[in-house]
Amino acid sequence: MGRADGEQATRKMERFCWFSSVTLLATAAVSGEFRLQTQDTKQVAEVGSDTFLPCTLSSVQGLAGMKVRWFRSLYVTTVLELNNGKEDKERQNPVYSGRTAFRGQPASGDLTLMLRNVSLSDADMYHCLVENISSELYHEVVIELIVIGIGSIPVLGIFLQDNAIAISFVTSDWFPSPEMHWEVDGGPVATDQDHIRNQSNGLFQLESRILLKSPSDGHVYGAVRHPVTGKEVGLYMEVAEDMFPRLSSWAYAFIFIFVILVAGAILGIIYIRKQHRQKVDLNRTKDALSSEVAWRKAVMTPELITLRPETAHPQLSVAPNLVTLMNKPPVDPPSPSNARFETERCCLGLPVFSTGCHYWEVELGNCLEWAVGVASNEVKRRGHAYMFRPEEHIWCISRFIEDFKALDTPEATLPVRGQIERIGVYLNLSGPRQITFYDPISWDSLYTFNAVGHIGVSVLPFFWLGKNGDTVRLIGRGQ
Repeated sequence: MGRADGEQATRKMERFCWFSSVTLLATAAVSGEFRLQTQDTKQVAEVGSDTFLPCTLSSVQGLAGMKVRWFRSLYVTTVLELNNGKEDKERQNPVYSGRTAFRGQPASGDLTLMLRNVSLSDADMYHCLVENISSELYHEVVIELIVIGIGSIPVLGIFLQDNAIAISFVTSDWFPSPEMHWEVDGGPVATDQDHIRNQSNGLFQLESRILLKSPSDGHVYGAVRHPVTGKEVGLYMEVAEDMFPRLSSWAYAFIFIFVILVAGAILGIIYIRKQHRQKVDLNRTKDALSSEVAWRKAVMTPELITLRPETAHPQLSVAPNLVTLMNKPPVDPPSPSNARFETERCCLGLPVFSTGCHYWEVELGNCLEWAVGVASNEVKRRGHAYMFRPEEHIWCISRFIEDFKALDTPEATLPVRGQIERIGVYLNLSGPRQITFYDPISWDSLYTFNAVGHIGVSVLPFFWLGKNGDTVRLIGRGQ
C-alpha cells in the first residue's frame, strides 16, 4: 500500500505541473508580452539622403491593441504614429509630413523608420515607443541620428604671390567642419591660412592656402578629412622648378631696407597696441567690478515675483497668495482668455522687466518635471506643440525626471548632482541681456543664456509644470 500511495501522489504532482505550465503560457500570451530591439543605437546620414532607423518588435499578437510612436527628444515632437495598426497623421509634426514611412510591414514586427530627404535640423535622439494599450506595458529604444555633409570635389588654384607660389584648396558642402592638412615633399606642413565659412544651407566651406618658397618644394599633397566618417579627399600635384620667380641683387637690397622699415613700424605698432591693451584691461576690470556690484545688489534685494492666474494652463492652479503654482485644476474652471496657455502647462509671472538687474528664487521641493526662466509676451499660447527654446521666445532650464537641461539651441546638460530644491534666477538687462541660473546653496552657476530678447523687448517670469510635477513656490522680497 505504501508504494501504491507514493506512485499515485507522483502522478498527481506531474498533472499539477503540466497544468501550471499550460496556464502560465496562456497567461503570457493573453497579457501581450513583447520585446523591442534595434540593431544600432547610432545612425549616420548624409544631407539630402534617405535613411533608416532600425527597430524590430517581437509580439505574440501583432499590432492589435498596440500603439507605436516614433518621436524626437521631447515626447511632443511626433515623427510617426500607429494606433491598432493604423497611421495617425493628425498627431504627426508637420515637419515630417510626407517624409516618413515604415520600411516594411509593421504587422510583421518591422517598425524601422524611413526618413526621406534628411536635413541638418533632423539630427537628434529618436525614440521608438511601443505600448500595449490594455495592459499599459511598454518598451522603448533610442537611436541617435547624426547628419553629415560629405563635401564637394576640391578646386585647386595656383598663382604667384610675392616671391613664392601660392596653392589654394577650396571645397564646399561639409558638416561638421572638416580637417585640412598639407604635405610638401612627404612631410607635414602647418598653415594658418585655413578659413572655414558657414554656407547659407548650414554646411561649411573650407579654403586653405600654402606658400611654396623654394624650387625644392615642388611635390605637394593637399587633403581634407571628414571628422565623423574619417573619409579623406586629397590631390597630389607637382610644381615645376621654372615656375618659381628669381630675384636680382637689387631686389635683395630693397628687401633688406624694406625689412628694416617694417621692423620699425612693427615696434611702433607694438607700443601703441600695448597702450591700447592696458586701457582695454582697465575697462574690463571696471566692467567686471560693476557687474559684480550689480549682481550682489540684486541678490541682496530680490524681486517680489507673483504669478498671473489668467495665463495659467487650465490644468494648473495658482494659490490665493499668487506665489505657489500647483499641478491640479482650479476648483472653478477658468474662463477662456487670449493670455492663457492652452497647449503647454505653463504660467507667466509679474512684474514685466525691460531693463535693470533683477534676482529671485524658485523653490522646487521634490518636483520631478519643471521649467523655470523668462519669456517674452510673444511666446506662443496655443496651437501645435512647440519646443521651449530661444527661437520660441523662451529662455529656461528644466528637469524631466532624471535629466536636468538648459533648453538652449542646442540643449545643454546642467552640472547638477542629486536633488536640487531651489533655483536662483539673475536677469541682467542693463548690458549684454543675460539670464543666469544659480544653485543658491553653493552659488555655483548652472547655465547662462545670452541675447535674451531684443533691446526694448520686455520679458516676464516663466514657469512650466509637467504631469509628474508637484508645486513650485516663488521666493522673493517679503515672501
